[in-house]
Amino acid sequence: MKPGTARQQQGTATLVVVMVLFLIMAMMAAYGSRNLIFEQKIASNYFRAGVSQEAAEAGIEWAIALLNGVKIDATCQADAAGANGFRERYLTIQAGDRTVVAPVTYKKQVADCVRNEATGWTCRCPNGALPAQAALNDAPNLQPRFALSFTSATPGPLPATIPRPGVIRLISTGCSSSGSAECNEQGNFAVQASVGVSTASVDLALLSALKNPPAAPLTITGAMNLGGAGLGLHSSAPRSNGLLLSSALGSGQISGLDENRLESLPGTPGRQALLLDDPSLKNADGMAKKGPALFGMYFGMGMESYRDQAALRRILCPAGDCGPALQQAYDAGVRMAWIAGPLTINSNVSLGTDSRPMLIVADGAVQLNGPMRLTGLLFANGNLDWANGSAMPAQLRGAMLVAGALSTSGVIDLWYEGAVMDELSNRTGSFIRVPGSWFDSP
Repeated sequence: MKPGTARQQQGTATLVVVMVLFLIMAMMAAYGSRNLIFEQKIASNYFRAGVSQEAAEAGIEWAIALLNGVKIDATCQADAAGANGFRERYLTIQAGDRTVVAPVTYKKQVADCVRNEATGWTCRCPNGALPAQAALNDAPNLQPRFALSFTSATPGPLPATIPRPGVIRLISTGCSSSGSAECNEQGNFAVQASVGVSTASVDLALLSALKNPPAAPLTITGAMNLGGAGLGLHSSAPRSNGLLLSSALGSGQISGLDENRLESLPGTPGRQALLLDDPSLKNADGMAKKGPALFGMYFGMGMESYRDQAALRRILCPAGDCGPALQQAYDAGVRMAWIAGPLTINSNVSLGTDSRPMLIVADGAVQLNGPMRLTGLLFANGNLDWANGSAMPAQLRGAMLVAGALSTSGVIDLWYEGAVMDELSNRTGSFIRVPGSWFDSP
């Protein structure tokens, strides 16, 4: 063999080896790139799933806030001129047994919000059916959406079928895309692969505004001085046997009581419908209960805890007359009002109706002047003085709780209304999360 031929054969072998090595390196690079692309896809899916989950949770918090809010318009913004609030718009609460019913089919969406990159969150709360949400124009960042629905709550996973008194299940569907068509597309794998969709649900319980309704139009722990025309007490409620007065003190601490203005069940003398020296209104030492203790008897919690209820609104009263502020709050949809300190009303206001009563808690003495009309319940953590110098009658339909003394003058009537008490006890209050009820489903 010639020497040149051997060297040529050795060079060919080297070239083959190098080409094989290049091929192996190319395959390794391709495999590494494949893993990188796959990991990027996984990260993108995780990101979209996280956005949709956060949107679903945001929907739950947003809905709870609106359920405890005031009247709203079609864009879910607070509006005193609105027809109703979020709660009245989408839920029906039975006054007799506190059953909460969603008047829509299971998982039928009633309201939604979408985050526009340019304008922020925009929401829709229609009185009727929820229209489809068109996809927004492309933006540098995701524009997520959540949509809400309600169903009667039962233990266990969805769907729920048997209502529980005072409990409703809220379902929030979060989506990483803005269009309802993409978010609701279940059969298109290509769409589902590029859109994150998450569903979260939670049971909400109605925390009653008045856990233990009083049985009489007037419950009082102090003395009573009923001057002028006296005080009219009226009750024809069979469930409380027509009770007119529950007092921690005896008859010696009551002056000016006119039997002609006491009206109980037919055939029952007014005097026999008075519960004096009521032991339930006294402490173990025989002394009358103070305001916080009396409050806890009927409201089921301390005054500090009650003051922090989500549906309750603290009203800032101007000096001299809180009537206009209370009227404005009621017209805006407030049903539970808290007044810090003394309460004075000098204007002729009309607060509450039989179907939408108002509950007012005054953490201090109360001074009422004039022929006002209140339908609901008034709690006074102190003395109450009601003077009506006009020819028009002043009236409270519902019940009054006074942790102190009562002084009246002029024509004033207290009418006990069981239906109003049912409204406050079973349909009014704050919706709160039921612990342990959160449920996440694909």
